[in-house]
Amino acid sequence: MSRKSIGLRIWLIQRLSAVYMLLFVVCFGIYFAANTPASFLEWRTMMANSFVSITATLFFLSLLTHAWIGMRDVIMDYLHVDSLRLALLTVVGFSLLGAAIWIMKILLTVSV
Repeated sequence: MSRKSIGLRIWLIQRLSAVYMLLFVVCFGIYFAANTPASFLEWRTMMANSFVSITATLFFLSLLTHAWIGMRDVIMDYLHVDSLRLALLTVVGFSLLGAAIWIMKILLTVSV
């Protein structure tokens, strides 16, 4: 696989994740405008629905993927010292991994 096609695939993943996040925010914004949960119990009941839980999980996975690609591209483009680039990519990667674990813990706790 050529380097050009890998770059195109990453570009496409970032654009598709942005489109999904936009659709998610618009749809949930409309839903919340019409059906605002009045209590934590209503919020938890809504999040326990498998469709809502799956779409929220996909939203956060898209958000983290989008953030990783964007941060990776910025770091790769503007940091030219290899050791500093590797260190910063490692920090960003572990930070996003920690955020992913935290988000999954929250979503799994709510759906139980």
